[in-house]
Amino acid sequence: MDSHQALDVARTRWREAEERLYPTLIADPAAATRAVDAIRRVLVELRGRGDDLATLLAADADPRGLASSLSLSCSGFPIELLVGVACGARLREIVADQDDRRIEQLLANSAAAGAAWVVLDGPDDPDALTEGRHVIVHVTSRTVLTATVDPWTDDHPYELQVLPHAGDPLSRRFGDRAEWLGEFRQCRRDVETLHGTPASTGATRTGAR
Repeated sequence: MDSHQALDVARTRWREAEERLYPTLIADPAAATRAVDAIRRVLVELRGRGDDLATLLAADADPRGLASSLSLSCSGFPIELLVGVACGARLREIVADQDDRRIEQLLANSAAAGAAWVVLDGPDDPDALTEGRHVIVHVTSRTVLTATVDPWTDDHPYELQVLPHAGDPLSRRFGDRAEWLGEFRQCRRDVETLHGTPASTGATRTGAR
């Protein structure tokens, strides 16, 4: 099993640990306090070990050794369960940090190339969407536009979200596809006008992985 496969297996196990633990926490508030404190202590220790995924997997492979190093009581729960939940939380932090660094590099590459917008997710244009989302970020202002299609929503399957780099997000749903696309393009023009960006016809994938 290679490292990617091992991480996939571990991720599934950590998710299952959360699903097993949380109903118990809801039913027993006193036990929840003890378990959350134990998970927090493990998470702090995992953060101190850095962001290497192999190190995270090694900690998961020896939960009792980890608990012993922290003089950690099991608090009435299997230590494997508590460590699994902490590892899952730490993995989400690591992945989020990696995504942030990837986006920063993507924006830097795009700025150097003179691009106004960068595609972060989905097709190059929302017009190609039949399901899922199209996410672009404005290089100068860091404003994020997200166009989403949810075919399982009968009355208003189209959504537009505007997330300024500093400010409150805006969200609106649409029942009409043409209106949704028109509003998306108008929002893009408004952002370009507000931040003095020359009008663009689309977004680039410069530096995208």
